[in-house]
Amino acid sequence: MTPSLRSQKDDSVVSGARKDRVRIAVVGSGPFGALHAETLMRNSDVELVAIVNHDVLRARTLADKLGVKAAYESVEKLLDATNVDGITVATANAHHVAPSIAALQAGVSVLLEKPVAPTTAAAEQLLAAERASTGFVFPAHLLRFAAPYQELKHRIELGDVGTPRAFSFRRHRNVDHDTRFSDTHPVLMTMIHDIDLALWCDGAQPVNVTAREVHVAGRSQPTVVWAEVETSSGSLWSFQVSWSLGGAQDTTSLPDALEIVGEDGTLSLRLDPRVYAHSATSTTVDDVLTPSAAHGAMEQELRDFADAVRHGRPPTAVTLEEAVAGLHLADRIIMAAATGEATEAR
Repeated sequence: MTPSLRSQKDDSVVSGARKDRVRIAVVGSGPFGALHAETLMRNSDVELVAIVNHDVLRARTLADKLGVKAAYESVEKLLDATNVDGITVATANAHHVAPSIAALQAGVSVLLEKPVAPTTAAAEQLLAAERASTGFVFPAHLLRFAAPYQELKHRIELGDVGTPRAFSFRRHRNVDHDTRFSDTHPVLMTMIHDIDLALWCDGAQPVNVTAREVHVAGRSQPTVVWAEVETSSGSLWSFQVSWSLGGAQDTTSLPDALEIVGEDGTLSLRLDPRVYAHSATSTTVDDVLTPSAAHGAMEQELRDFADAVRHGRPPTAVTLEEAVAGLHLADRIIMAAATGEATEAR
């Protein structure tokens, strides 16, 4: 197997920084893989070298559409055929770990979509692979790169509301999620965003977990999951998630929401769209996370990944250890919701 450019001596490296463009491949050719690819192509410091998919025809279709030269059916074939500095993994959730470990074993760094693994056991395998590699895993916890959430965290750090005592998260998605993600629990698909935000914004460690879920006949996953977490500092986290919205993909009446109650006041955030396309095909435009013609959270996330690869520095915005900690809490919530019994999250 050809070693990564990151592991070879390179005359273009001066004072730890590369002069040439960072060579990145995208693993996954579905909608999110296409978003990764399109966003990377807008970065003049990145060369998108290939699209990878187990169905190589789908990889070739996306590559041709974007003008990318190469397509491969596996990360192993990609690594055997060409040098890459990093990959982004935007496959189905069940297929996150294998391509990431294959890349790490070749010293290639990985930007990995959430959840980083379908189980905590698989996440621990991924963590072990990262520790044995010269590469790193950059968990794609997109909301940490979104300006509204960054401003909210900044306000906490400034002490605008004093010591935070309670965090309340609400996130509702369309009922079609049950079909699209029938193999993934809503806690791992949807609540995982808010679990990460709670760990990031509060900094306390979860201790006790209680949760409940509601099932609807004919559906693969719970339609509603509510969870309460008590932390080591005494703060409380409340999570509400549902896959219950009907009709078109329009969540304007129920935007993602976060409220933080502090000793001296309250902070609140509603992730409302500001741009509307009143047409037959679309009612809202994502102008914060993944806008197609502006600098958004995904563009910043992928830029940070490319810069981390360029300089050979593991990420600081979000680490694999933090992602694994989030998965451990997600597991406790799923267990508590299924059994109706409180669990200790330590």
